[in-house]
Amino acid sequence: MRRHALALGALAIAAGCMADLDGSAPPSNLDAAYFHCRVQPILTKSCSAFLCHGDPERYFRVYARNRLRLGGTEATRNRKLDGAERDFNLASALGFVNATEPASSLFMMKPLDENGGGYYHGGADEFGQGDVFPTRNDTDFKILAAWIGGAKEDPTCVEPGSDL
Repeated sequence: MRRHALALGALAIAAGCMADLDGSAPPSNLDAAYFHCRVQPILTKSCSAFLCHGDPERYFRVYARNRLRLGGTEATRNRKLDGAERDFNLASALGFVNATEPASSLFMMKPLDENGGGYYHGGADEFGQGDVFPTRNDTDFKILAAWIGGAKEDPTCVEPGSDL
């Protein structure tokens, strides 16, 4: 019960305190099913390493199997994501979406290479791997852009790595 209360508190902080730089609230019309079934797997694969956004000190963080978890022990690190972790990942992403100009939000522009029109992303220098998305034509970038653009997913989709 205490872990669930902590998760809800963390979710409230993420949802309430992470407006984009222009101060706008995150958009509420973005599809949660699309996020969980299509966007979250990209964030897990590309962003959730312990040195990146799998670090609890980051404003934008991603919970994932065998990575950062919301409670548990080392022995349970590989368990499937629970509802609180899934909700936190969505709230964390929404906190970096600009409601008035979604396509120019930090969620889209920060991982995009500067040569592709994106913003500086410190991980490119720190880890020598380059930015997450080299261009807007990257397949995964297009999936994120589709979500920001209002794409919908069947609400019964099965999210990879979830407990559903």
